[in-house]
Amino acid sequence: MSETFKEEVQNEIMLTLPNDKDESLAFLAGLTKSVGTLEIVAKRINLCLALDSFEQGMKIVEEFKKFYPTEFELTIPSQKEGAKGSAHCLLQAPHGFSKQILVDFGIMTADGDALDSFVSGVPFGLLKKEGSKSAFLKGLFFGFGSVYVPSMSGDEEKRDGYHLELKFDSEEYALDVVKLFDYFNLSAKTSERGESFLVYFKDKDEISKVLSLMGLNECVLKLQAIIDERETANSLNRAIICETANMDKTFAAASKHLLAIGKIMANNLFEALSPVLRDTAQARMDHPESSLQDLAEMLDVTKSCLNHRLRKLVEIADELPDEE
Repeated sequence: MSETFKEEVQNEIMLTLPNDKDESLAFLAGLTKSVGTLEIVAKRINLCLALDSFEQGMKIVEEFKKFYPTEFELTIPSQKEGAKGSAHCLLQAPHGFSKQILVDFGIMTADGDALDSFVSGVPFGLLKKEGSKSAFLKGLFFGFGSVYVPSMSGDEEKRDGYHLELKFDSEEYALDVVKLFDYFNLSAKTSERGESFLVYFKDKDEISKVLSLMGLNECVLKLQAIIDERETANSLNRAIICETANMDKTFAAASKHLLAIGKIMANNLFEALSPVLRDTAQARMDHPESSLQDLAEMLDVTKSCLNHRLRKLVEIADELPDEE
């Protein structure tokens, strides 16, 4: 089964993890915000990240080890636990590091009880550099984001239009992310869907800029190829429609002329026509599919002159009695 465009985006995210330490920290913060879950037992915090594959888990562990030189546990849920829609790999932070990680990521405050020290929204204090802002969005998109492009031939899932969105459980969080996009001159829109709040783009050029902002150059190229293919197909369709309309006009005009000539012949008046009208009538009968321009070139006259002759033939036929 071929990958969806969303899957290609997520795969490239894993292949383009940040090298800069500040950006790496921001990416992990965004990723933890989007795929992280917490278990609090007797004020003891356990942090776990739900990922799609063991390979992803290995990559993210290496990112965490840049800051926390300890062992992180990777587990693969049982078939029942890993039912459709759930993670295929769980990354668990050591108990002694979970709270520190959350504090470093701006998800918790350093003081206070675990139950009342969580910070909602975007941790702007962590994102002082431009690269950190884009890295945070990259991590955030991995879990909260979706992107769809128009279906191409052979696609199993049929979709129209372009759409990129991030889904949040609070309006405050969504509006924070809108501010983050504003920093990059990207005008995200918001809406509600059930109990969720969406931040989304529908303009294909802005979607391309979002992907570029996240450093997903392969997906930017793929999107541009889809856009080009769609525009070429649309241009071809318009050309075909235009050509068909022109052909319909040609056939309609030719039918009118041929009916008139047939009526003249039925009344035995063909030979009584002037030589130029007789030649014109014969040419139209010999080339019923030809356009007026082509017919005029055959007769070596102007299109205006040909139109005048054909109108004259129609006028002659209109004055003749209809066949009973």
